[in-house]
Amino acid sequence: MNDVPPSIMHLERSFIVQRRGMAILAALFPFVFLISSFVLRRTDFQTSLSAYYWTRDFERNFFVGVLCAVAVFLLLYKGYSWIEDRVLDLAGLCAAGMAFFPMSRLGDCVNTGLSLHGASAVMFFSCIFYICIFMSEKSLQQIRDARKQAWFRGAYRWCSGIMIASVVLAIASRFLPGEFVQALCERGAKFWFEAVGVWAFSAFWYIKTRELDPTVSWVPFRRRQA
Repeated sequence: MNDVPPSIMHLERSFIVQRRGMAILAALFPFVFLISSFVLRRTDFQTSLSAYYWTRDFERNFFVGVLCAVAVFLLLYKGYSWIEDRVLDLAGLCAAGMAFFPMSRLGDCVNTGLSLHGASAVMFFSCIFYICIFMSEKSLQQIRDARKQAWFRGAYRWCSGIMIASVVLAIASRFLPGEFVQALCERGAKFWFEAVGVWAFSAFWYIKTRELDPTVSWVPFRRRQA
């Protein structure tokens, strides 16, 4: 018999829906720009996600809107520990920083030095790496099934590895000969590095939500299982 008051169940459900919503929103983030460039032909394919800020109104508004939504969620979300909560708050502030301090209009392929946008992006992904690698164990300790615990741990390590690899490759590509660096930039290598990192973060957040509430389906927007 379920003795949980309906009001508490409603709050729990709202929490899970909000978590899953943010994961789905993050997953859609790069896809919307790809659709803009390759399906609708509204914009040229840009060298990075941030470069779409300088294309057209919808793309700029979508870029700012998604980052602001993520920022608000991370600031309001309460972590499992004081440290996790503070790191998520910092990630939220950095997401807002990326939205309100756009990259240089000169583009990614021109060296404009350190910017508030770039610093915010680096700090944001650093915070997410920290959460994914070091904070995911807190809730796993509550899973009694060893096989399930191992599965989730492995999934989080894959997500972490992909995020780290995307950053390492992006940094390593900067140390190639100048003509290769320029060619990679012009072909949108940074866009794909960023997109893969965002998708890995989305996957981590979505899987973590399923871990926190195993009664919901893996399928987005599906109601609770009986």
